[in-house]
Amino acid sequence: MFNEKILKIAKERNSHIIFNLDTEKALKIFDSIQEYCAAIKINRTLVDKFGLGIVQNLKKFDVPLIADFKIADIPHTNEILAKNAKNAGFDAITVHSFVGGDAILAVKEIIDPILVVAMSHEGAREFISKNIENFCKLALNLNIKAVIAPATRLEEIKKVREILKDNALILSPGVGTQGGKYGNALKAGADFEMIGRAIYESEEPKKEILKILKYVSQNI
Repeated sequence: MFNEKILKIAKERNSHIIFNLDTEKALKIFDSIQEYCAAIKINRTLVDKFGLGIVQNLKKFDVPLIADFKIADIPHTNEILAKNAKNAGFDAITVHSFVGGDAILAVKEIIDPILVVAMSHEGAREFISKNIENFCKLALNLNIKAVIAPATRLEEIKKVREILKDNALILSPGVGTQGGKYGNALKAGADFEMIGRAIYESEEPKKEILKILKYVSQNI
């Protein structure tokens, strides 16, 4: 199970960082920082370029692999997408909440879903942010064990934690380049912070991730 695996790795490595493997540049530096990551989030942008076969090359690192595909379709299509991700070697896949229970359960029967209950971009305020409570209640009803809520809006993380209590992990994107401050999402109730560009765009990625880990350990 995804939750058990990521919590085990996080404890062993004393890390609550999920590395966003979004670009070829990120892939090239991953060897040098992998020991400091609790999981890897692989974006569709990378898979579209290199194919699902890239996942097998990452299995050697023995960390949870998240397919950040944010799938949002009918149950039949979601089932196919979930099977493809599972067969490729992923441990979990992100799924949009707004598709409803049947489409989410089609995924849950195959691979652990991570439910997107909030997003970090400005446009999310138009529809998604207004339905956070409903999305969280859906997560509880479906016994979903991990959700996404943004580091750019700490009030939304707090709201998600208040509703979900200890029933699900909160994974928080938007840390670093998008404006979320290191450690603030964890303080607000998240369990993991997702960081990408701030690390792989750094001139010295290893030093950067060690700096982040040190800062977070001293400030939460």
